[in-house]
Order: sequence, then structure tokens, then C-alpha cells
Amino acid sequence: MYNERNQKLCAGFEAAGIDALLVTSLPNIMYLTGFTGSTAMILVTPTKRWFITDFRYHTQVAQQVDPSFELVDNTAKNLIKVVLPSIPGADGLKRIGFESTNVSYDMWKMLSADENHEWVPTKAMVEYLREVKSEAEIELLRNAVLLNEVVWQEVLGTLNENTTEADLVAEIEYRARKRGATKTSFDPIVASGANSSKPHARFTQDRIVPGTPLTFDMGMLLNGYCSDMTRTVFFRDCPPLWEKIYGIVKLAKDSANAAVKPGKLGKEIDAVARQVIIDAGYGDKFGHGLGHGVGLEVHEGPRLAQVAEMQLRVGNILTNEPGIYLPGEGGIRIEDMFVVRADGPENLNTLSTDLQVVG
Repeated sequence: MYNERNQKLCAGFEAAGIDALLVTSLPNIMYLTGFTGSTAMILVTPTKRWFITDFRYHTQVAQQVDPSFELVDNTAKNLIKVVLPSIPGADGLKRIGFESTNVSYDMWKMLSADENHEWVPTKAMVEYLREVKSEAEIELLRNAVLLNEVVWQEVLGTLNENTTEADLVAEIEYRARKRGATKTSFDPIVASGANSSKPHARFTQDRIVPGTPLTFDMGMLLNGYCSDMTRTVFFRDCPPLWEKIYGIVKLAKDSANAAVKPGKLGKEIDAVARQVIIDAGYGDKFGHGLGHGVGLEVHEGPRLAQVAEMQLRVGNILTNEPGIYLPGEGGIRIEDMFVVRADGPENLNTLSTDLQVVG
């Protein structure tokens, strides 16, 4: 698996004009090697691969990293002055690519001072490979989705008139680990009443407000892969206005889902959902993109957004999450994850998106 991924990466070196690639993004390193630690770099060429990290991770490297990589110790060593010169064959490399979106200014100054190599900025070479999931990856993502649903249903069962947003967030995080997740894939969003009008609301110590939207946006990190789901429910009662808005959001989501096909542009799928909301008179209340890729990271490519020009490919996994937000009153968002298949989308979520009144 890792050998195949690295071979696909190296197949793009000629077009990028590089002899090797220094990978510094930890999710990309995990994708190419299996390493889950917090400090590492890898240097990849078509014929040799080196794993660069310090003393703290040598045992972990032996346990996790694909054996095609040779360990290089960089404990208290300068990458340019000591580490690269110590790598057999590295002196023959002329043009080395680096991940331009993952390099600090200080590191760039260090690379620029290297007199023996030309450092070439590259962008998303590994990320582009990561966008298309294998069936094994899809199964891991499916498991993360199903765990997310189990946790959400358990948390929903704890809701009563004294429950606060903070209580529900604590329940999500506790039950995630209790059920086997490494952690939540992002800080959970639980927002009730006017707080739900903020798409990325922070939880408060306030009690849940009956008769207003109660939004849960949450995900699990399980076996290295993420999930992401949003459900908006109502506690005790759902007034007619919110029932109407919920129906619009659900129609937008379902319409976008029906339009998903390989080859479609991300902006085309976004436009389908957006038009439903515009036609209902709430176009200015849907201000974010329709969705994003999910995998080793909870936000990755490709995107479903007004400016998303990339074509959908078989094996992409994305979210579909339209919303309508009324400032100071509340908001509705519904989100599932789907796989792009040759004949359309496969929904990974199993729970209904019908309007739900609880408590």
C-alpha cells in the first residue's frame, strides 16, 4: 500500500521538475509511511526513501513506518548542514521539492541558504493523491461515520430541561473515547437558540432553548480517519417557521446529492443546493460552501463551493452540508458524508435527516 502511494507520488516528479520531495505535513507523512507521531520529515526519491526524526520516535518508527524508508536521526542536528550531507546519495540530488503551504518563513530561510541544492516549491502533490480513497480507506471512513452516529444518538438521549450546551459537548467527547475513538475529529459544535445562527458557534453554559434549533456538528477520529456530521433537532417543540426552513435545507441537500456524478465541478454541485435556497428567498442566509473532502483530515480536498473548479473523481469522499442562518434567531444545517461512485453518490450516513423533535 505505502509503496504504491510513493510510486504514484514519484510519477509526478518530472512534471514538477524535481528529483526528490521533502514532505513535512504530518497527515501526508502518515499517508505515505504509516507514522502517527508528531515530529518528522521524509525525503522521497524514485529509488530511495528516508524517514527523518529525532530520538523520541525511533522505536515508533520501527513499529509503524513502512520498511522501504531508512531512518535518519536528526536529534539536535541542522537539516541543511548536517542531516542532508549525512544521507547517502542526497548529494546527487539537484532540485528538491518542498511543500510550500507547510513551510514556515524560518525554514524557508534555511532552505534558501543551501548552496548544494535548489529548493522548488510544490503544492498539494500528496494531497491530490489523498483525495481519491481506496476501498480500504472508504471502509475506515465508514466506521468513523457509524461511530459518530452511535455517539450522537447516545448523547441525544441525555437531553433534558436542565441540559446545557457545555453538558452535551462534554458527553460527546467522553463517549467518543469510551466508544473507541482516538478523539473527536474537531471541537464539537453544540448550539441552541440564537447561538445556532453562527455556523461555527462556540458552546456556552446556557441551557438548551425549547422551540429553537439545536445544532450538533461533530466527528470522530477512528483508526486515523475522520468523520463529520451535522444534525439540527428541536427540543420540545418546532414552530412553523423553523419547520419550513428545515424543509428548505433538506431539499437543498437532497437536490445536491442527486446531482453528484464523476466529472462534475465542485461549484456545479454547490450551485444546485444554493439555487434551492435562493428560490426560497434565503439566498443571503447561506454564506458558506456546500461541502469539503474528509479523510486523514476533517477538512481536505476536493471542495463543493462557488469557486471550486476541480472535477469530482470516483473515490472522493465529501460532505454535503447546506444551511440557513437567521442572525440573532437561529440556524439550520444538515450534513452527511458521501462517496463519489461511478453511478453517483453513496451516502455513508445511515441516520434519517427528517425533522426531529426530542424531549
